[in-house]
Amino acid sequence: MDSYQKWSAYLADLTTLYSEWERRRFTGTVSGKRFREINTICLFALCVENNENKRFLIGFQERGLVTQPVPVTRLFENNFAEIEDCDVILVPDLGPEGPAERDIHRCQLVSYLNRAEPGTADMIAFLEEKKLRVPRDDNLILIVHVEQPTTFDYVKLSIALQLRKPKCPYSQVFVLGQLGNTEPPRWFCAQLYPLFVPLCELDGLTARDVLANREQICVWQKKSTVQNEC
Repeated sequence: MDSYQKWSAYLADLTTLYSEWERRRFTGTVSGKRFREINTICLFALCVENNENKRFLIGFQERGLVTQPVPVTRLFENNFAEIEDCDVILVPDLGPEGPAERDIHRCQLVSYLNRAEPGTADMIAFLEEKKLRVPRDDNLILIVHVEQPTTFDYVKLSIALQLRKPKCPYSQVFVLGQLGNTEPPRWFCAQLYPLFVPLCELDGLTARDVLANREQICVWQKKSTVQNEC
């Protein structure tokens, strides 16, 4: 997308979005790729929030300036409010008294799923084939969601990305996944690039606490867009 093109985004608070995702999971209302993407970005945001004193809103981009909110259910439609290589954005939730200008984190999401021989070598090959042969974008984060049982050498993965020639095309690369089939569930998350930085594990009970420990700042029907005037 042209960096000078005007765009806006539908914003959802994490509690609203994850609650709708869980409702759909319990009722069997699964809608393919976007359903998995929303799960990925919600879990990633919760992992980051659990490690840092930050809160995020999740945004879905649209070309031009939109003024009308949409039902949260529309965000689950495949290809709705998605621009090229950016699947979603993370916007710091700084509250109504926070500055109008703030860092916006553009994210590309990919699932590591249905691989015949999962493991460290296959993950490196998967990333090289699917995600690394693209133009460099210093303002794009890649989040890899591992959605099948496997084990990795995360340090080896990180070193492969750090030593890659040409340079890794993303500003940051993270890996995220569930640890076994425990109840409550547990998730791991680690930054692989530009440095290896493991985040604290997140379990289901802690995730509930993180979701509950926030002000309802982004009311879905009233505050639903962010605009880029560059």
